[in-house]
Amino acid sequence: MPGPRPLEAPTWPERYAEPHPDAPCAMCEKDFTAPDIGWGLLLKRGVYGNAYLWRSGRVRGYIVVVWTGGHVARLIDLTARQLAGFMTEVTAAGRAIEAHYRPMPGLNVSLLENDIPHLHAHLIPRHPTAPSPGRPPAFAHLDRGRQNEAHIQADAAALRALLAYTGATEAVVGEPLPPSGGGGSRDVGAVGEEGSEEVGL
Repeated sequence: MPGPRPLEAPTWPERYAEPHPDAPCAMCEKDFTAPDIGWGLLLKRGVYGNAYLWRSGRVRGYIVVVWTGGHVARLIDLTARQLAGFMTEVTAAGRAIEAHYRPMPGLNVSLLENDIPHLHAHLIPRHPTAPSPGRPPAFAHLDRGRQNEAHIQADAAALRALLAYTGATEAVVGEPLPPSGGGGSRDVGAVGEEGSEEVGL
């Protein structure tokens, strides 16, 4: 994702005022068929969204699920069926995190709509050594710095294997698949640290 931002902004960015279908989107510009989009490694190419193991921050196992069915800014813009499909894929990623990083006191799931106006869900493992137990993590733990690439690659392989067996998403009967966005494809079967808090070592 883009680099660190000021702690407070005086006004909302202009792109939030009147969303335009032709406005540039940093997520739509990504190639959703690629095994690596720079921000993260592809773990699972779903029907509604792709799960990526994120490189930024210091929380090991930080996953972002990005909506890939064309440009959608907000969760409330989805149909009921799209919502069910997308959240099923988010849940599958959460289950993979919990299976791989045991023991883990908790898992935070956030849809914030604050930085990039494209639907995506943050899945944040709360490792036993995480700071601020019982409270949400500071976003700086997710946004600043870069994680150990060897850990990223090893964890990605393990999480891909888990996602191959958990929460496979099927298209809901009676609803066509959403159109592909960002050059993405709907083929299932992809290639293939909060500070390492790097945490969870």
